[in-house]
Amino acid sequence: MRRLMTALLVGMIACAAPATANDFPNRPLRMLHGFAAGGNADIVARIMAEEMRKTLGQPLVVEPRPGAGGNIASQATARADADGYTIVLLTTAHAISPALIRTLNFDPVADFQFLSMVTDFPFFIVVNEASRFRTIQDLVAEAKAKPGTVTAGTAGVGTGHHMGLELMSSALGVKFVHVPYRGDSGSITGVLGNSVDFIIAPGAAVLSSIEGGKLRALAVTGPQRWPATPAVPTLSESVSPGLEMMAWIGIAAPTNVPPAVVERLNASIRQAVDTPDVRSRLASLGGYPAASTPEEMMRKVAAQIALWKDVAAKAGMQAQ
Repeated sequence: MRRLMTALLVGMIACAAPATANDFPNRPLRMLHGFAAGGNADIVARIMAEEMRKTLGQPLVVEPRPGAGGNIASQATARADADGYTIVLLTTAHAISPALIRTLNFDPVADFQFLSMVTDFPFFIVVNEASRFRTIQDLVAEAKAKPGTVTAGTAGVGTGHHMGLELMSSALGVKFVHVPYRGDSGSITGVLGNSVDFIIAPGAAVLSSIEGGKLRALAVTGPQRWPATPAVPTLSESVSPGLEMMAWIGIAAPTNVPPAVVERLNASIRQAVDTPDVRSRLASLGGYPAASTPEEMMRKVAAQIALWKDVAAKAGMQAQ
């Protein structure tokens, strides 16, 4: 009898495991992100959730968990069940945190099963239309001639904008005066009011004002000129060969999610990103949509962590 019961139990377990993977998902999923509702991350999360629902056959409930530079959402994901029903939209902030926070409550690589990249975002170097700086060369020349006088606004301390500014400063051999604001809207108000000389901001925040003639873009930080602003040069071609500063968004889950579930989620993300409507919507936010394999995303995040630690060290920024 004991042997019979053991055999039945083993058989039940063997049958249950594949059925669980094949049945995924059989209930709604949660997609966390660490920023305010209505912001860029929230918009991208909802675009992806809407499209992924079509291939997964279940709703994806977007849950903003703002605070601590996105780390509240990252921590919640790292501690969630590794069943694939909790995923998280990660941004550049996930790779910056290890450079600025001495003790995180999670490992930014080991505690996550990376699923796929979604999009990269270049930044724009932007001035008031009436600014004395007509070109990026003008701005850099004055910063070199008058060290510590040219002011730069960003969306806040420790943001991708701020770290991009520090990377640019190091590459150019200049020191800008950093003026942190609370979000892109604050920095835009600052440059429109001539409180700062220039700002660094993503296309989603400034393209409409550039097109409307209120702001002027001096440079774009990506590897190529932005299609909607073909006259605006890249940093690499204008002032510092090889200099690029890109923000990114990707999706991850807790570590130890079953491989079949990882494959299912990766396929859903890939299909969503390849959809013409999604690509168009992400491009309208200033992004370059591109999915990836889980391994490619893991390598990118690890490389980004190393990059921002190096930038912080060169800028004399101490982890708190």
